[in-house]
Amino acid sequence: MASLPADVEQRYRRLAARRGWSAETETAFRAAVTWYRTLDETPGPRSCFEYVDDGLADPGARCLWETVTADHETVAVKQIDISSTGTAHRYWWQNLDDDSGTLTDQPLGLDQPGLTRIPDSAFYALWHTIRDPAASPEE
Repeated sequence: MASLPADVEQRYRRLAARRGWSAETETAFRAAVTWYRTLDETPGPRSCFEYVDDGLADPGARCLWETVTADHETVAVKQIDISSTGTAHRYWWQNLDDDSGTLTDQPLGLDQPGLTRIPDSAFYALWHTIRDPAASPEE
């Protein structure tokens, strides 16, 4: 397994300790991180999508994804969650999971009502405005 950058390694060690993960859970989590990292770092076509909550969980909340195709499925490698109050979080292999949410582990259903393809530039413009949670010492 490829080593993680020191800041990411430290963040995941703190996360595992805080949550009291067993060795098996930590191993499975690291395998998921490695899988998402490989997908994210592999060159290839990307697509970006947005979903706006129509009132089921958090009316007005938005989820945005950068996706790749893996095993004939549309898999998110980056995700932005924006609550209806405007609080934003981003998830990818360097921040797969935190106390606010997680990168989806389910393929996107491209026929899902409310899912819209968006320009990559719109996704990345927003992605770069969100503070990196791994930089936070309390994480």
